[in-house]
Amino acid sequence: MATGDADNPPVIAVDFESFYAKEFDISSLGPWHYLNDPKCDVYLMGVAGDGIAWAGHPREFDWNILNGAFIVAHNLAWDGLVLARLSRDGVIPKSVTFAGGGCTANLSCYLGAPRNLADASRELLGVDVSKDLRAWMKGRTWQDAVDAGRDGELRDYVLRDAQSCFDLWQRHSHLWPTNERELAHLTMTAGWRGVRIDTALADQAASSLDRVMWEARNALPWADGDAAVLSVKSLGEHCRAAGIVPPPSTSEDDPACAEWERVHGDQCPWVGAMRTYRKTNALREKLRVMTKRIRPTDGCMGFGLKYFGAHTGRWSGDSGYNIHNLPRGAMYGADLRACHVPRPGKVFISCDLSQIEPRVLAWLCGDTVLLDQLAGGVPLYEAHARATMAWTGGNLKKENPELYSLAKARVLGLGYGCGAAKFVEVARTMAGIVITPQVAARTVEAFRASNRRIPALWSRLQNDFRRSAGGDFEIELPSGRRLTYRDVRSAGGWTARVERGGRRVPIYGGRLAENLTQAVARDVFGEALLRLHRAGVEVVFHVHDEAVCEVDPGTDPREIERLMTINPDWLPGCPLAAEAITTTHYCK
Repeated sequence: MATGDADNPPVIAVDFESFYAKEFDISSLGPWHYLNDPKCDVYLMGVAGDGIAWAGHPREFDWNILNGAFIVAHNLAWDGLVLARLSRDGVIPKSVTFAGGGCTANLSCYLGAPRNLADASRELLGVDVSKDLRAWMKGRTWQDAVDAGRDGELRDYVLRDAQSCFDLWQRHSHLWPTNERELAHLTMTAGWRGVRIDTALADQAASSLDRVMWEARNALPWADGDAAVLSVKSLGEHCRAAGIVPPPSTSEDDPACAEWERVHGDQCPWVGAMRTYRKTNALREKLRVMTKRIRPTDGCMGFGLKYFGAHTGRWSGDSGYNIHNLPRGAMYGADLRACHVPRPGKVFISCDLSQIEPRVLAWLCGDTVLLDQLAGGVPLYEAHARATMAWTGGNLKKENPELYSLAKARVLGLGYGCGAAKFVEVARTMAGIVITPQVAARTVEAFRASNRRIPALWSRLQNDFRRSAGGDFEIELPSGRRLTYRDVRSAGGWTARVERGGRRVPIYGGRLAENLTQAVARDVFGEALLRLHRAGVEVVFHVHDEAVCEVDPGTDPREIERLMTINPDWLPGCPLAAEAITTTHYCK
């Protein structure tokens, strides 16, 4: 049996198996509703540690073995909820407490390996872990496994997973810094705590979307038959029947489709109706998942965020409901963001790190002219215009809105090697301006000529990367963290793997600069999250560079801004800025 003391508790890994079937699983129902459904049966548990190897039903286990232990699991966000349910049901005695917990899925991602246990074990342990038995158990109970003579095999399976989890932690956890472990823990517990949902507003949004979908469907002549609403084949058949050549696509971003709609849209409004139906249907599905996951106990919805959801370390959405990908404002009468509200007696303060990536990029390039202006309080886009676009007037946004928009497009769109063709779309989506390909080409050329430090950074990173051919290329971040590009190759174009064992991706100077900038910005934001937590501020969730805090009414948003904009020791001289607003619902 593993032993330890208060300062060095024993590490013990656990793994659970539970019944699941089509449309009865975690991703369909959400963790809380799945665990609290009468059909949910946690029928098997594996436990592994120094001197411990046990598999069986949780009710058969001597839980005192785990008293005072540090529990690790592969996806602790899930296994932690299982432990909570077992404790609630009395399976785990009240006298049993744990010394904390760690997640080897998060550890694996921090190390650049895949999140799932099979691939993580292959890359970090050199062990092949088959999931075939788990797939076979879909729709089957423990008794089914017993009847099929596979119960022993299933015990070995769960024990092997627990052992792999234990080995991952023992061999690699020393490479996971304390601050990163804390960020992973905060990410997990925020999802457990959840966010309150305004059910009345959600119902109103659902009614509006249902009406718009009904109208869009009725505008399609084939939708009342056997053809699917979004059938491109049916669209083509009806266009040809009307003597019209079908559009090349139904994408509103396709210039050829836009021209088709301009010519034929009045006679054949079908593409617009299909697009409306597609968008409203996607919103309706998000709303359905949201309302389905509301807990009856407190009116809150649990959610998931992926710690280290990208190569740069940034977070990403998870668990079938991507809180990072909710549309801004109302669409078709439905404002999904506004459905997220604070708990009774609380308010939201949403605080966003203002233009964090361009500021970090300027710092990385050593652009002291721009940095000095930012430090003096000049807004970023105006500072850029003064430094590189010959602006000498007063408030740029008020005096020359057109130049302000172009400066914004340049700052947001051209820092990572964007070419002229792509910049046309970037300018439209990021700054709301329409420019011709010719203007885009001149703008790109002018930007690079007047911001020579940025292309120099691209070249320097690209040259260093290419000198690593045949091996790995590492970029040490100011925070001490590293970005790693594995197995650099030149054959067929310069590529590398950003995930251990993952697919090869093309790498060039602009992409390296983008990854570097985003990784540094992520570390700045991560330190801000830790600072808020240590100050007692409850961050309900965060989206990109924005923290949504649930606080008492009267809390000064300027204090949140202050906490968010304290420079880390490793980022001296980079002027940070933040904007905080107090709201009664999520609205950014």
